[in-house]
Amino acid sequence: MIETYLQYGQWVILFLSIMSLYLVSSVKHETRLNGYILTGVSRFAGATIFIFVDLYAFVIANLIQTYIAFQGYFKNKNAGEIYRTDKS
Repeated sequence: MIETYLQYGQWVILFLSIMSLYLVSSVKHETRLNGYILTGVSRFAGATIFIFVDLYAFVIANLIQTYIAFQGYFKNKNAGEIYRTDKS
């Protein structure tokens, strides 16, 4: 069961990671925000995969990347709200 999860899960996480990079690189504010959320989700999923294969350094690295992604989301969300209020 775990082998199947690892075998197919890695490809799902790869797909999520590629999609998140695509979304984060967008010039549209809302699309970038979605990219930050997807980055956090895919990094957290990566951390769970690394727990099963006992690669704890990668678990820590992925959890740090998860934190940075969600921190980027909240900073950019606040910056977008300030930008919108300044425009109107």
